[in-house]
Amino acid sequence: MTEEVEQVSGVSGVVVDLDTHSVTVSGAPLDDRLIRAAIVEAGYEVAAAI
Repeated sequence: MTEEVEQVSGVSGVVVDLDTHSVTVSGAPLDDRLIRAAIVEAGYEVAAAI
């Protein structure tokens, strides 16, 4: 998933936490729609965005 999300324009960092089933994305400007699509493309489900 990290590789797919890092390819999204504006993303400067991705931290995946397998224990909590979460991902933290940093950068600016971030397009939530593109980040969600990259996560789904990697084969994961997006449960919620905070």
